[in-house]
Amino acid sequence: MDLFFTALLVGLLTWFVSAACPMWLRWSLHFGAPIVAGFVYGLLLGDLPYGLAVGANIMMVYMGLVAVGGAVPNDLSVAGYLGVAMTMLANQPPEMGLTIAVPLGTLGMIAQNAKMSLNAIWVHKADQYAAEGNVRGIRLMNVVASQIIPFLLLAVPSFLAVYYGVGALEGFLAAVPVQVTNALITAGKLLPALGLALLFQQMFTKELIPFLIIGFTLAAYLGLNMMAISLIGVSLGLLHWVYTSRKVEQ
Repeated sequence: MDLFFTALLVGLLTWFVSAACPMWLRWSLHFGAPIVAGFVYGLLLGDLPYGLAVGANIMMVYMGLVAVGGAVPNDLSVAGYLGVAMTMLANQPPEMGLTIAVPLGTLGMIAQNAKMSLNAIWVHKADQYAAEGNVRGIRLMNVVASQIIPFLLLAVPSFLAVYYGVGALEGFLAAVPVQVTNALITAGKLLPALGLALLFQQMFTKELIPFLIIGFTLAAYLGLNMMAISLIGVSLGLLHWVYTSRKVEQ
């Protein structure tokens, strides 16, 4: 795929999942997650295993991320959709994806805060249309105008980052000494521990601890890969849901 169209696609996807995507699709179905970004870019760039590996490595940090009152410490959509794309296009190891994605997620959070502040312009305009009884104007302010600032803050920088930044990033990383690159990869392997710790903090209930022990046993003692453990986990989750729902009905 041509770099221009790749950069354009990454910019549009980053903007869509971070700002324009319906909340039920972004959060309930987790469409904005880095692992989904890895799947999407794996298909688009023709290397699904590589895309999933990059997305999974980045996802490990954000597994325990919880939005409290709409406030999150990082924008996982920008970290995922821009971070995965930058890592894959620069042909870096999946572990390097964290080093690239985490700072991008922080910048994405700054963009989100700016968006929420600046979009107050359209809220006041919508109030004016409401006072006039102008339903079309209210709809225009909420659906169309509210996306102008997010588009400028997310789509445009993401496009420029991919179009002009991938080559520079690839050249910079190629010039970095191997020892430094290895140190960055090692740091990338340590960061998932933070995400798992946050996830474990939420899972630490008597109902869920058995699933944690089963997963640990499958990985540490039986040596199953992530896909096999995921399929077993989905099956156990479905069984748990079936039996607990029956208990409620009775």
